[in-house]
Amino acid sequence: MKDVKAVIVRIIAEYLDKEESEISTSASFSEIGLDSLDIMELVMQMQEELDCKIELSQDVTNIDKLTALIETSNS
Repeated sequence: MKDVKAVIVRIIAEYLDKEESEISTSASFSEIGLDSLDIMELVMQMQEELDCKIELSQDVTNIDKLTALIETSNS
């Protein structure tokens, strides 16, 4: 399986036109500059690239939590 966190960070960094090293995996999505519409758009791209289904909830507030959700629900 792909490195889920690395894929997520790469997708978000490309979307925000930032370096991957600038993306904190523990910062909230809003802290790194994403709103809910951005997140929905990015999740569609992540689902396609990681070949998985992502069921977001309000508990998923950062990349670390999103990574855990994907890894547990698609293992």
